[in-house]
Amino acid sequence: MNDLQTTIHENQDEKLVFLIRQGNSVAFGHLVERHQPYIIRIVSRFLFCEEDSREVVQDTFIRIWKHLDDYDGHCRFTTWIYTIAFNLCLDKTKALKRRREDRIPLNYETRADAQVEIMDQITNPDHVLLGNMIRSLALKLSKVQRLVFVLRDIQDLPVEEVCQITGFDAGKVKSNLYYARKYIREKLEKGGYL
Repeated sequence: MNDLQTTIHENQDEKLVFLIRQGNSVAFGHLVERHQPYIIRIVSRFLFCEEDSREVVQDTFIRIWKHLDDYDGHCRFTTWIYTIAFNLCLDKTKALKRRREDRIPLNYETRADAQVEIMDQITNPDHVLLGNMIRSLALKLSKVQRLVFVLRDIQDLPVEEVCQITGFDAGKVKSNLYYARKYIREKLEKGGYL
């Protein structure tokens, strides 16, 4: 997205936020439509479980609805909602760790069910296999490493925005990203994928 597109996008969010604060529930529906696909993608890429992802996406929009008055414009609106989504992802992983349940992994081949657009432009089966392998290896990263890896390398957010979303300084983001990339690269090389 270029600067002009970003500005237009942010202005539309500001208008919707204004209308929602005035009690316009239709505007909230438009806000959900605008951001739900992207929230679904980032949450699904972090949790890797369809059921958990749906729950976190729903909780994200409930939290946005309840706390919209807390948004003070100190950061971009998208950064604010992505922060909410990732905090809920972290809460979910903590809860899952406590329960130790076997979860059904998100099936990336059924895009309609998960509404996840993984590797849209890649048609080469080898690239799809590599992408699946990377996502599988990302599950084995620590929470912090997975968080910065998903935001920076999979979602392609700039380091500054990753810092805003996570609350980490740039050094922590970069060092965790370094170790995440190193781990994944080593495993891929060991498996003969690189």
